[in-house]
Amino acid sequence: MINVMKAQKYQVLRSISTYVILLCSLILISVILFAEISGEQAEKITGSMFVSYIGEINMTILPILILVYTAVIFGNDLTDKTVNYELLCGIRRSDVFFGRFFVVLAVNIIVYLIITFPPMLIFTVLNGWGHTMTVKEVVVRYSLGLLPVIRYTSFYTFITMAVRNKAVVIGIGYVFSMITMLLTILKNELFDTKVTMYLFSIDIFDRLLNPKNMGYGFFDGEDVMVVKDILETDTMCHAAAASILGTAVFLLIGYAVMRRRDMN
Repeated sequence: MINVMKAQKYQVLRSISTYVILLCSLILISVILFAEISGEQAEKITGSMFVSYIGEINMTILPILILVYTAVIFGNDLTDKTVNYELLCGIRRSDVFFGRFFVVLAVNIIVYLIITFPPMLIFTVLNGWGHTMTVKEVVVRYSLGLLPVIRYTSFYTFITMAVRNKAVVIGIGYVFSMITMLLTILKNELFDTKVTMYLFSIDIFDRLLNPKNMGYGFFDGEDVMVVKDILETDTMCHAAAASILGTAVFLLIGYAVMRRRDMN
């Protein structure tokens, strides 16, 4: 498995698409973010206020990023038959499958950190942390946010293994992401249930990264926008359970598909 991971790491670091996808995503996020905060004076956007803004954007962009990176990195070797050569050389199917999965997962986690924390630190250095959210709450929310990243990666790994065509996988994944996003928004309007976290990874992102109950607090002689959502222990436990269960199921199915299918 280590040799498979080293080979995949080499390919990822030397692939232009790795950096182009990230650059395009950062540009898109920046455009959306500045359009959203255009009504605010730049010097008033603190680090914690930025987090409250970026949550909804991350919930929309992150699933697409995870989809694209997983389909491209995992799907390339299915298209050019590299996987076949590895199997013919005696590398176990489990090493071929999980070696690629761990590399894709590492890339997705790094992307998650890149689009989240550097901008947050920039606004904190420029305007301070502020009072919108506490540091502890942000750390807890975004640490837990790694769980749906892992679940999304395992889901799209399974889809890529089943379809074996990265372009088709990206198309299917995009449609699926849009449908689940609409269903999550509809669910939030009609009723509140944690069951949907077990069905849709995006609902986990929504609950963890996108605080909805905003109000005003009084700090240092002025009114300040603050997040009044409390991340309950019950929500955290359901998010963890749904992510772990989903990850296990998708990886087992994806590996089963690989074991049963001829690599032709």
